[in-house]
Amino acid sequence: MFYDDIMNREEFEHSLKEFEISIRKRLPSMINIFLANRGNREQETAFNHLVDTLQRQRKVLLKDVSKVARQEQKIRYFNAIYNMDSQLRSMNNKDAHQKHMKFRRHRLSAPVIYDIGEGPETGDLLNVSEDAVLMKTSEKISADHEVTMSVSGKIARGKAIWSITDSSGSAETGVKLMETSEDFLKELRKQLKEDNNPDA
Repeated sequence: MFYDDIMNREEFEHSLKEFEISIRKRLPSMINIFLANRGNREQETAFNHLVDTLQRQRKVLLKDVSKVARQEQKIRYFNAIYNMDSQLRSMNNKDAHQKHMKFRRHRLSAPVIYDIGEGPETGDLLNVSEDAVLMKTSEKISADHEVTMSVSGKIARGKAIWSITDSSGSAETGVKLMETSEDFLKELRKQLKEDNNPDA
């Protein structure tokens, strides 16, 4: 199809479905692989190729969305764009925070109970820094959502700063601590020390 050609509705629907599937399934997986393999040129090339492809698809669909798309297709298109942009923003936040917290060097595996206002859920504490924690949560948590956490009965409150899902549907969620106690921080330091005990 030439760039100047206008898609009909069936062609638009086919292209839109491909675009949605790539954003919903391929992009989260590629983001996680890319971040886990920083410096791997092959992974970086594959990730950049996917993003370039999505940006081209985005432009082609945008050219015809006002001409041939039905209302529900327009809504789906703009939802897909929002999802893509949100994932890429979240990836940038995660990448920066990973470097700050040195996630690869210190990795915990301690139980945590968290609540985002819908009742307590169990998760895993993965890492800590002076003012933030990394948790594995059962699902993605929206940025800036308030989170209450409990580790060994010690309570703290914070706000999600990013949350990226994996292939299982669970998510790695970074939470900036806003309201905490010395007991909570002491418990986190204890967990970190135990997990990094060289005799373990």
